[in-house]
Amino acid sequence: MTGPCVVCGTERPGSPSDFFCSDQCQRDWHGGRVEPLVSDGSAWLPPNVNRTGESWRAA
Repeated sequence: MTGPCVVCGTERPGSPSDFFCSDQCQRDWHGGRVEPLVSDGSAWLPPNVNRTGESWRAA
């Protein structure tokens, strides 16, 4: 493939990719196609992981 980057339209002469000119353009493309993570920052942790804020107490 010899066309421009599918994200930004820049020519990609030195890129090993057939579609993107840089890693950032590939991440941007992928980021627009995946589901966002749940807003609760600890929701993705496995249940056996200690959530520091829940069990820590000052002396």
